[in-house]
Amino acid sequence: MSIPAAIAVYTSGSGVPEHVTERPWRGVDHFRNGSPAGLGQYLLNRVQQVQGDLQAVVRELIDEAPWGWTNCMPQPAHTAVERHTEEDPGPRVAPDETGLVAYIYVFDLEARRLDMFSTYVGDDGKRISSVVFSPTGTPDLPALDLLPEEAVIEPPLPGEELSPQALQDWLKGLPALERGSTFVDWVDTEECPDHSLSITFRVVAFEDQGDGEGEVLTRVEEQAWNAVPPSARLEPERVRNFIEALVEVVRKDSRLLDSFWIAGQDSLRRSGARQRESFARILRAQAARD
Repeated sequence: MSIPAAIAVYTSGSGVPEHVTERPWRGVDHFRNGSPAGLGQYLLNRVQQVQGDLQAVVRELIDEAPWGWTNCMPQPAHTAVERHTEEDPGPRVAPDETGLVAYIYVFDLEARRLDMFSTYVGDDGKRISSVVFSPTGTPDLPALDLLPEEAVIEPPLPGEELSPQALQDWLKGLPALERGSTFVDWVDTEECPDHSLSITFRVVAFEDQGDGEGEVLTRVEEQAWNAVPPSARLEPERVRNFIEALVEVVRKDSRLLDSFWIAGQDSLRRSGARQRESFARILRAQAARD
C-alpha cells in the first residue's frame, strides 16, 4: 500500500499551526502506507514503546535516516524495514515542498505533541488532528483519525490471560472467510517481544482456467497482523468479540476480503469497545471511510 508521507519535527516557533507551512520543520519521506492508520498509528505506538522519549523517536526516524524511508514499520520479510540511501534517496520534503506526499506528521518536542497534516488535493496542507503525549508516552487520543464509532468505552471483561495457542484455536474454529475461490487461511499466532499477539494469515486466490484442468493458484498475500495488544490479552472475551465481529462484517461485505484491510484493523488499541456489536459498528464505519 503505497501512500507517501513525511515524518518531521519543528525547528522553531510554538503553538499548534492550522497549516503545514505555518511553522518551520524538517523531515524525511516515507513511501509505504503513510496513512493515519498505518504510519500515523505506528508513530503513536513507537512513542509509547520508548516510554515518551520523543527525542529518541526523532533521532531514529529522522536523524538516522537522512535520505528517507521506503518503510520504517517492521513487517514480514517482503515489506521489511528499509531506509533509502544516498544513491537512491526518497524525494525531498519541506514546508514549501509537500506535493509528493499525502500526509505529514510533525513532532513538537517541547509541547510533547504530534500534528498530522493532509496534503491531499482539496485539503492542501491543513491540520487534521493532533495528539499530546504524557511524560510516559501515553497519547491523549488513541488514534489520529478516530471515528465517532470508536469513541466508546465499555466495562472491562477480565479473564485469564490469552495465550497464542488459545488464540490460534479460536481462529481455526471461526466460520470460513471466503469469496468464490478466494479465502483466508489463518496460519499461525505468536507472542511478540512487547507481549502483544500477532496473527499471521494469508489471502489465497484460485482461478478456473476453463480448460478442464481445474483451478490454479493465482495470488497469495501474507500478512503479520499485530492485532492483540498486551492489555487486551487480559480480556480474552473482548478479543474474541473483536475477531468474531471482523469475520461477521467481512462475510457480509466480500469487498473487505483484502489482506491489507484486515491487517489494518486495530480496534483493540484504537477504541475502548468490548462488545461484539460495538466492534461490528466500528468495522463497518472503517469500511465506509476506506
